[in-house]
Formats: sequence, C-alpha cells, structure tokens
Amino acid sequence: MKFLLVQPQDSEGLALRSHLERIGCQVQEFWPPPLSYAEDIDIIFVMVDRVIESKLTFHWQADAQSAVLIAVIDYENPLSIDRLLNMRVNAVIGLPIRPFGILTNLLTAVNNHRREQRLRLNIDRLQAKLESSRIVERAKLAIMLADSYSGQEAYRVLRQLAMKRRTTVDVVSGEILSGLHWRDDENTLMREDE
Repeated sequence: MKFLLVQPQDSEGLALRSHLERIGCQVQEFWPPPLSYAEDIDIIFVMVDRVIESKLTFHWQADAQSAVLIAVIDYENPLSIDRLLNMRVNAVIGLPIRPFGILTNLLTAVNNHRREQRLRLNIDRLQAKLESSRIVERAKLAIMLADSYSGQEAYRVLRQLAMKRRTTVDVVSGEILSGLHWRDDENTLMREDE
C-alpha cells in the first residue's frame, strides 16, 4: 500500500515515517498540504494540529474519499474533534507517536473504508435500479392511459418493443417518455403537441 504523510519535517513526523517504513510501507511526505492527491495513494496520515497551527488548508473531499484518512493529533478539544468529524477521518492517532496501536488503527481504518465503499456502491446500484423502475412504471402508465390497457398488457407491449429493437425495457420506456411531458407534481402525462 502507498502512504502519504501530510506533515512538517519534525521529530514526530520522522517517528511516524520510520515506524511505517519499518512495517514495510511505501511512504511519501508532503508539506504544506497539497491541493489534490494522486489516485494511487491508499492511506493518508495528516497531522491536523500542525495544519491548523500553520494556518494552512487541508484540501479533502469528504464525500468522495479515494483513500483512507487517518488524523494525527496533539490533543483533544471540541474544536479539533469537530474538525475531525467534518473531515470524516477513518481513524485518529495521538501524539507522541508510539509503535503500539498504529498497525491496529491502520487495519481497522482500511477495513472500515472498504466496507463503506462497498455500501456506497450498493446504494448507487439500488438508486439506479429504483430510477429505472420509475421510468418503466411511468411508461406503462402512458400506455395504459393512451390505449386503455391493463398494467400487465402495457408491460407486455414494452417487452415486445424492447425485443423487436433488441434493447432493454428501460431504454424503450425512456424513449416513450421522451416524447411526452411528465409532470411529477400532478402525476399526469401530456403529449408533445398538447
């Protein structure tokens, strides 16, 4: 795994780097904090208090985390805890650096990060499936209103069109709806020419 240490060149930073290298990690260091991070970085350690004391900005997309983020802090206070929560760190390590606990925090943080990524992927898939179902249901309703078909008959029409065009029911449904104006607020359909 590739590690990035966002820290100044001081004794604590050196202690963290030497410990990570001792357990076989590939380590890079940056100071001041970079504007963006390479895609191949797996884990980022940031000395949060040093960033704050230096009046610098730690650029981090909390909603789109590509790497595990581990904060290193000097002391706990409400302001630093609030910052850590906003950054959505995966783990926190206190100073002074001691070898005990770093590997445990590291493994737990990586495990939690991977689990969160799987959950986000599942949520994205479910949202896409839900949207697809909505489109199909709207197209069925359009067919039912236009030709007085039942729900099953309308779906059968969609399937037949999809098979004839060698595409999916979702695509055919989208094509049908693109020729109509759908007003979600009133659940009504109108033809383009109306």
